[in-house]
Amino acid sequence: MKIGIILHSQTGNTLSVGEKLLEQLTQMGHDVTLKRIKNLESPEKEQKAKDIKLDSMPEVDDYDALIFGAWVQAFQLCPGFSMYLNQLPRIDDKPVSCFVTQHFPFKWMGGSIALSKMKGILTSKGVKVKTTGVVNWTSKKKEQQIEELVNQLSGPFEGGTDSVVSNGK
Repeated sequence: MKIGIILHSQTGNTLSVGEKLLEQLTQMGHDVTLKRIKNLESPEKEQKAKDIKLDSMPEVDDYDALIFGAWVQAFQLCPGFSMYLNQLPRIDDKPVSCFVTQHFPFKWMGGSIALSKMKGILTSKGVKVKTTGVVNWTSKKKEQQIEELVNQLSGPFEGGTDSVVSNGK
């Protein structure tokens, strides 16, 4: 199966989770591509939606399944990834999963809201989001959270290239 991991990472935290997903899914026999989106402005600058310019806008058509990842800013989905998702065409008939990384130690401190926003945008594109997760970067259990997230998001793809995951159609 050809799987696209598309993520928005400024500091590298979200990227590191995406790289672990890439490694696991590749070991399972899938053709996996990771595309990182970054804001062109400095990550230290406050991210205001009207001022954001992204370095790329990856296409999704070539993939059988997608995993989207982003970071939480001010208890919300980072505006750059919202902008990216909003420009996507409809994504019918592809399994899609999502995750976010955040600084605060509890998912209710922005992670849940960011995932809800991501799912809402994707639902408007015809997507039924299969699996979601939050990694709390300052949690003492961060490494365990990452391992559980990687296993959870790669679980539907067990069986290598012969497995087919559908949207229940």
